[in-house]
Amino acid sequence: MIDKILLLKIAGLLLFSFISLQNYDTLFQNQEIIYSHYTPLKTFVATLCFGVILSAAIYNAALYIYSLDKRYLYYSLGQFSVMVFLAALDSLHIVPLNALLPFKSFLLYDLAQIFILFFSIRFIKYFLSITQKDKKLFIMIRVIEFLSLLDIALALLFGHSILTRIMPIFVPIWIVITEANRLLHDKDKAFYFFYYGWNMVIMMGVFVYMNLTEYFNMDFPFLHVTFALESMILSLAIAYKMKVLEDERVVQQSLLLQQSRLASMGEMISTIAHQWRQPLTHLSYLFMNMKKRLDNPQFLTAKIEEGKKQLTYMSETIEHFSNFYNPGKEKKSFSVKEACERAHFIAAAPLKASSITLLFKVKEDFNCFGNLNEFEQVMINLINNARDMLVKRTIKDPYIVIMIEKNHIVIEDNAGGIKPENIHKIFDPYFSTKEKSDGIGLYIAKTIIEKEMQGKLSATNNAAGAAFSITFQ
Repeated sequence: MIDKILLLKIAGLLLFSFISLQNYDTLFQNQEIIYSHYTPLKTFVATLCFGVILSAAIYNAALYIYSLDKRYLYYSLGQFSVMVFLAALDSLHIVPLNALLPFKSFLLYDLAQIFILFFSIRFIKYFLSITQKDKKLFIMIRVIEFLSLLDIALALLFGHSILTRIMPIFVPIWIVITEANRLLHDKDKAFYFFYYGWNMVIMMGVFVYMNLTEYFNMDFPFLHVTFALESMILSLAIAYKMKVLEDERVVQQSLLLQQSRLASMGEMISTIAHQWRQPLTHLSYLFMNMKKRLDNPQFLTAKIEEGKKQLTYMSETIEHFSNFYNPGKEKKSFSVKEACERAHFIAAAPLKASSITLLFKVKEDFNCFGNLNEFEQVMINLINNARDMLVKRTIKDPYIVIMIEKNHIVIEDNAGGIKPENIHKIFDPYFSTKEKSDGIGLYIAKTIIEKEMQGKLSATNNAAGAAFSITFQ
């Protein structure tokens, strides 16, 4: 299926290129050198901006050496390219910087622009973690990278660039970042720092490219200031990204720790189960012998059957806990109704102790694909959260309702609901309104449903209390 928005952008790009080629005679020859005179203040501002850009380049180069993260490498190289571009621009057109900066070369001016494009595209790719699963963006970036390298070869061959003179570098960058904003779903604060920082640079690029600075008689180092601001904004984006990655690392450590604890508990339950089964079997044989030797067979038979039921229940309890704490990651299709009943079986004792009624309303059972134990963990977590609120708020006639219909599960309670100021934060890691809680339960639940099972977990308030909704496609 053709993406109409992307097709419209490509059509505009081709039209722009066609119009540019109408000025073929002047497009591929170096411009006449016309100097603008900067006052000491303007020279100071331009020099200060050079310092900001250089600082960002060195800082990110150091980060790359420390972490070997390619985002820092390409951002640093992009900033160095910006410095060369501005130095070449100033050497060709600005007094007194033409005497201070020995970069009076149109070839260097062209090459610096191409390198800005190439390194910027590479930075965007790694910063946004664009992979082959993001098919359109991935192909678009590959094409721009190839054309950039081709233009470098053409510039070295002919003494000036070809493609970037037809199409200014801010155009392909604008297409990529707007498509990223349109197509990517998981956008955080770092993305918006990145997005608006680039848009600011692009708008100034358009302003300068259309000679609006001369039209409005605005002789000021706007490009220098813009690139310096872009350096600071993208540095903030990178810093925030580092924080997010560090938070994710801490969360992963917590998840691994929890998995390790579950594995240990599974081993413990398995050991108990192994030790219990033999005496339970022995008890069963004892009942059989009692039936043969004692009088009043009807009474004895009834009691023996009752004892057998208790033995079966104990054995099933061991089996349920042993299976639940098994840390295996096998995925399979399972009945949602049966999985919810298994979760209720495990959580039943605390609910009974708190006089909480749990009701099932099954309109239509359905199968779901995923790890059964993880799904049960989600349901137990939601049931336990509801129980904690019902107990904490001392609700009269407390209840929890689990409603199941096609591809949809709702867990409701009558505990009064979630505070409005907290409802958008309850799935954040380490956020909790309960004492002595690590605040990771609902985060893990959302991760399991949305990352592992491709569903959606959300929370709302209804008239009686909170409602957690799980939806599968």
